[in-house]
Parts: sequence; C-alpha cells; structure tokens
Amino acid sequence: MHRSIIHLDMNAFFASVEQQASPELKGKPIAVVGASHRTVITAAFY
Repeated sequence: MHRSIIHLDMNAFFASVEQQASPELKGKPIAVVGASHRTVITAAFY
C-alpha cells in the first residue's frame, strides 16, 4: 500500500486575500480573526 502525505503551507494566505479585496490594506500590518466569542488570529501579515 502506497501512502502519500501532503502538507500545504499557506502562511498569510487569508491576509493576502484580504489585501486583494481591500487594496487600502496593502503595506499595513493586518490580522484576520474569526467571528467568535473569543479572539483567534487565523492569519497575519508581517
């Protein structure tokens, strides 16, 4: 049996998507957070 393991490193992917949707965010530090009762950063742009 052949087993494959795939790892995708999507570092800052969601932050990049937000920058594409809102060009005024380009060049600024941003964080994408989930909508929840607690704050969880799902992506950051450094």
